[in-house]
Amino acid sequence: MRIALSNGSFKWGGVHVVTEALTQGLLARGHELLLLCRGGSELETRLQGQVPTAPVVRGMDLSPLAVLRIARTLGRFKPDVILTLMDKDVRLTGPAARILGIPFVVRRANDRPLPAHPLTRTLYGRFPALHVANSEATRATMLASARWLDPSKIEVIHNGIDVDAYARIEPASLPVPADGFTAAFAGRLEERKGVIDLIAAWSDVVENEPNAHLVIAGRGPLEAYVADRAGQIRNLHFLGFRKDVAAIFRAADAVAVPSHWEGFGLVALEALAAGTPVIATDSSSLPEIVRDGVDGLLVPPRTPQALAAAIVALARNPDARARMAANAVARARADFSLKRMIDRYEEVLTRIARRPNT
Repeated sequence: MRIALSNGSFKWGGVHVVTEALTQGLLARGHELLLLCRGGSELETRLQGQVPTAPVVRGMDLSPLAVLRIARTLGRFKPDVILTLMDKDVRLTGPAARILGIPFVVRRANDRPLPAHPLTRTLYGRFPALHVANSEATRATMLASARWLDPSKIEVIHNGIDVDAYARIEPASLPVPADGFTAAFAGRLEERKGVIDLIAAWSDVVENEPNAHLVIAGRGPLEAYVADRAGQIRNLHFLGFRKDVAAIFRAADAVAVPSHWEGFGLVALEALAAGTPVIATDSSSLPEIVRDGVDGLLVPPRTPQALAAAIVALARNPDARARMAANAVARARADFSLKRMIDRYEEVLTRIARRPNT
């Protein structure tokens, strides 16, 4: 097939990890690909030389000039099917695909209501051939916020990762004692990720477990706050932005994912693949990834006391941690492999693709 992927976001995040993995996986299976992206984005930089890129997804939503620019690019490539990966792509690449009569699939990556826009019903309801939600939670939110959507046209494909690659990663060297208990957090430092809740919980944790340590890695609007608290709270270490997240998880005894809501919660899956129990909130898609008492623990969102109690419980029970660690790797390999994700997307795109002479 000739497949066009469209990701017009400039920032790097979980959806970009999935875009990169899909691009590389579909190329390896012999498909011809074109990546429509934002010029100067990290996605364009990382994939240049691997796949033809077209930095054309820019401009105001529904801009006629932007839609025409994208349509010309698609007209030259002549894809059989298009996969859009961000809302921006639905509002720019989607109309271009509609003009050219190219079927397209919309991937929905956030457990948030569909955009409150007068044209939402047209852009998301009438134009796409199919929607792919990254979790059952995302699918449920889509249907609740847009009751005009056809449930039969929304399929769920969970994210996947190369689980075996995580086993080969050397654990990171962390500024913590070797004989202590280490919890880790990695992600964007913003309120919805629950980092404030985690820091609030940590004072209770170290009061009950003096040899427990917390390492936080990331960047974002709360970076100064985290750095300040790290200087005030015992055994709290701020690592700044790190690219070796998997290595940090391999070195930790538990990974905290206290998000208020998630798109998918890729960091929780990365922790499972690293063989590390996850303490996550019972929100959005996280219960679809973490099984309470099996490969981690689930706590209510926005409840520092419950979060602290779960961390202390794992810190005091090395046997439970060992059992959960073994279950975590098995779970990631069985249900969230990279091959499984690419298989599902390949099947969907093949089914939706326009046929020759149509």
